[in-house]
Amino acid sequence: MSIVIEPIKAEFGLSDGQIGVLTGLAYALLYAAAGIPIGYLIDRTNRRNLLAGLVTIWSACTAMCGLTQNYWQLLFARLAVGATEAGGAPTALSMIGDLFPERLRATAVSIFWTSTAIGTAVSFGIGGYVAVNYGWRATFFIAGLPGLFLAGLLMFTMREPDRGTMDMNKTTADTFKFSADNLTTESSKPEPAPSLRSTLGFIIVTPALRNIFIAASFKSCVLSGVLVWSVSYFIRVHGLPIERAGVLVGLSIAIFGGIGSLLGGVAGDRAYKTGGVAAQPLVPFVTSLLTAGMVVLLALASNFYVAIAAFAGFEIFSRMYSAPTYAFLISSIPSNMRGVSISALQVGSNLIGYGLGPFIVGGISDQIDSPDSIRFGILALSIISVWVSFHFLLAARRAKEQTLSDNLVNSAPLI
Repeated sequence: MSIVIEPIKAEFGLSDGQIGVLTGLAYALLYAAAGIPIGYLIDRTNRRNLLAGLVTIWSACTAMCGLTQNYWQLLFARLAVGATEAGGAPTALSMIGDLFPERLRATAVSIFWTSTAIGTAVSFGIGGYVAVNYGWRATFFIAGLPGLFLAGLLMFTMREPDRGTMDMNKTTADTFKFSADNLTTESSKPEPAPSLRSTLGFIIVTPALRNIFIAASFKSCVLSGVLVWSVSYFIRVHGLPIERAGVLVGLSIAIFGGIGSLLGGVAGDRAYKTGGVAAQPLVPFVTSLLTAGMVVLLALASNFYVAIAAFAGFEIFSRMYSAPTYAFLISSIPSNMRGVSISALQVGSNLIGYGLGPFIVGGISDQIDSPDSIRFGILALSIISVWVSFHFLLAARRAKEQTLSDNLVNSAPLI
């Protein structure tokens, strides 16, 4: 939707704050409301069929955005998209956990996130051309078409993986694990999924998971805040036409975002080899600090080429967090709890990320009377990036402490 912010704003006479709600908060609210219930289904139903159904529905809702005639209709359509997209990533990531062993999960997750970056890039590139030549409504119509093809492809080419097969015969030396009575067994297939209360309680009482949830949620705030306003930034601050700005942002996401996602997977698996699952959050700890530097450089850049370099660096470092973060979560959660757990993280990431990120940038921009006021909104995100880096560090430390504790218990002599 970022590519068509300016024409929508002009047609409906919206403020930057309203655009922030439309692009972020509206989507995030329904995403949050639907996320946990869908996660509940992920742990109990055929995930392939569920994913195919969700893709079909949100593709249709995306196309419906092009039929809207006012702000409130478009807002309602965005709510529908948010509700159905809530199950996409959690379902796919839950399946990845049952298709790949721990030592390869970060790379597998990175390939998944790279595909989403490429899809986003294509939407920016094609969307800019379509918006200029055929109008913003046509952009939504075209964006909804690929999902219908993908849903059919899922049904005819993929099977439902067995749950827990990649987690059999694990030892504490192989992985960082939490104790969760009556939730799963390591020598056999997982028991039926526990209650929603048990799963959420498991996350809340585990220090490493609490910190990873906080870090990932606010990391998304930085990522979405810059991404949603990136096209407008290059239009307002550097004077690019909408189609050129769309292609620039799209190519940056495809190339540098894809590189960042893949590098994050490689770094996450390398961290696993040296320090186990507990070492994986150290990757986003470092890259979040580097992301903050790129945000500052982007916001303050007066030279167009410096801005491009800063945005490219931002895409690389900001995308490197996802693979090690989700690999850490998947490996730290019993297989019969992953649907709810991943959905809960996605809810937090979208409610805080897409809910607050674009709104913070737009809100600050509205308060400053300047043609390039968007700079100050983007600059504020650097503070958040520094803060979340320390939560990633805390997650790694707490995970290591738990690993050492488990090893001591397992190695203690029987009396």
